[in-house]
Amino acid sequence: MHGPGRYRCLELSVHWCRGVKRRLPIIGVLAACVVAGSLFAPVFGTTAVLWPTLAVAVVAYFVEEAILRRPGLARWRVPLTLAGGLVALAAVVPGVAGRPVSLWHGVTTGWRRTLESTWPARPDPELVTFVPILVLIACLLGARLLQVSRAWCLVPAVAVAGFSQAYVTLTGLDALLAGLALAGSSALVLLRWPGDRTAWVRLVAALAAVTVGATVLGLVPPTRPAAQLPKPSPADTPSVLRNPLNEIAARLRSPDTVVFTVRTDDPVERWPLIALDTFDGATWSVEPRFQRLGRELPLDPRVTVPVSAQTAEVSLVDWSLPWLPSQARTRSVANAPALLVDPASGALLADQARPSQYTVTWDDPAVEPEQLSAAGVEPDLLDLNLGQVPDGIDQLAGQIGGGLRPSFQMALVLEEYLRTHYKVATGDDLPTGHGYAQLNHFLVRSKRGTSEQFAAAYVVLARQLGLPARLVVGFRQPQGSVVRNADILAWPEVAVEGVGWVPLDPTGTAESTAGGRGLASAAEKVRRSLPPTTEIEREHQSEPAAPSAQPDGPRRQWPWQVVLLVAGGGVVAALLAWLVGVPAVKAIRRRRRRRQGTVGAWAEARDLLRDNGMQVTAAATARDLARVADGPVGQAMTLLAGCLDRALWSGQDSDPDREFAWSAVRKARRGLIQGRLSRRIRMTLSTRSLVG
Repeated sequence: MHGPGRYRCLELSVHWCRGVKRRLPIIGVLAACVVAGSLFAPVFGTTAVLWPTLAVAVVAYFVEEAILRRPGLARWRVPLTLAGGLVALAAVVPGVAGRPVSLWHGVTTGWRRTLESTWPARPDPELVTFVPILVLIACLLGARLLQVSRAWCLVPAVAVAGFSQAYVTLTGLDALLAGLALAGSSALVLLRWPGDRTAWVRLVAALAAVTVGATVLGLVPPTRPAAQLPKPSPADTPSVLRNPLNEIAARLRSPDTVVFTVRTDDPVERWPLIALDTFDGATWSVEPRFQRLGRELPLDPRVTVPVSAQTAEVSLVDWSLPWLPSQARTRSVANAPALLVDPASGALLADQARPSQYTVTWDDPAVEPEQLSAAGVEPDLLDLNLGQVPDGIDQLAGQIGGGLRPSFQMALVLEEYLRTHYKVATGDDLPTGHGYAQLNHFLVRSKRGTSEQFAAAYVVLARQLGLPARLVVGFRQPQGSVVRNADILAWPEVAVEGVGWVPLDPTGTAESTAGGRGLASAAEKVRRSLPPTTEIEREHQSEPAAPSAQPDGPRRQWPWQVVLLVAGGGVVAALLAWLVGVPAVKAIRRRRRRRQGTVGAWAEARDLLRDNGMQVTAAATARDLARVADGPVGQAMTLLAGCLDRALWSGQDSDPDREFAWSAVRKARRGLIQGRLSRRIRMTLSTRSLVG
């Protein structure tokens, strides 16, 4: 190319480079704001957050592009950006166009109402719009500060990112990716393109620094927990609630009154209203922490068996209670106004705007009868304290239990005892009350009661025997779709390891309609094949295995923090060997210790405490560690101490408490982790228990 054409091409190239150089910083600022806004994705869902934040960022870019072409428009930057952003939100967020006042509610109260909701929250305009509004303001401030300083223009985006972490703190890989995205956006702002020859070197150095920093922060234990905004209860939560347990006898006196109807494809056995877990000797109650029901409730992480989604349509007919019929593992509720939920129990509450019809979806566990029969219980789910138990009830619990280890089979033994020795009251003269006075009369004298006395007595006896049980009030599902007052029922539930809460029926009146599937059918099959009590006793009262020798001697103190070097193949190989080798060695060691039963559980618990930074000497006993630890860890070590005493000094040949001891180890692990991924990673990769 010669002559004027060549010079024209060079002129266009220089013009393009200058345009890119001018636009990359503003693109970097807006990209950093979008990344910061997208960190709210765990709260609302990715789609609900991403599109509104992108929409306001695109509006902000077009305003800045117009200012680059016409500098005189700079004085109109604020009104143009705000007006364009609001129009974009009205077009992108469903419901805003028909109700513009929702934008104002989203800005003023959306941040708090989101804290009051379960996550992921419903993407209602009154809730979600505060996130794109924050991003819009950050884009506006960042574009204005870019004219002053390239460093200060990133402060608004960093502020939005910090605010998002006060809702949900990212850890692990998510935190690393978010850091890389913010670093890449910042590079477009801070690096001077294209004249700076060291731009790529600076970019690589910045990304490496962010990678190393995020990794080290994920491994090094924090000096204090991450600051997070507390989740308050909604302001309109009722302070006084009616207890359905007190209304069982009254409803049974008008048995033909229709309460609600159900339409579902798969059979359902029961419809719980509320789960009661606190007993003061006179009244069963619950202290729920209500939140607004979000888009979907997560499944209890303790449920490890497969689950399937079930759906039913409920129509309320004669309903006076604020509690709504639901299921124990409710996932979502559709076609209903804003409801309140207690995430711990799954109880639904509609105090003001009570729906006449709604659709509930829940997770139904699928468990084999053999697995359920051999399952243990979750001893750490509830506080088993019952206050001062009358002597008659205490003696009866010891008579029924007979030294059995807490398990699901033991729960069925107690259920069968109540079914066999007690009768369900019928007619007009129905007993009421569920305090110790009424329960003592029911268990020792009359032996006649409604499901109120049966369920309350079962839970008291079960807790005396070490079974984590709670009392649930609801309705049984009859053969048809119409549920009446006659179907009201109280029943106990037992926390089974890996399955969650399993309903039982000490009255023998809640016949299973599950058609050969689900928890009810599996429990019924286990009930029919339950061996005699004497065989269960022999199965769980054999002698423990001989304890293995525990190494003595001083334990060397090794530094826990590992210096992460990003250079050279040797360092990468050592890092991979650490990340893969340490967990593998611990997994092999844990598998071998499980063969040693309770003694192996004791060794595993000591190593867990060492990996968490606690000083564990060779002479320390389980009770010594229980006194030093606190919370769930101290409770777990207390349980383990009892199992260890029986294993070492009972003089028996087998180990009856091996599964119970290992459940205490799992409880200690959960207490040390406290639900945080960073602590799980640190405990997994720690080498304290492998050296010395």
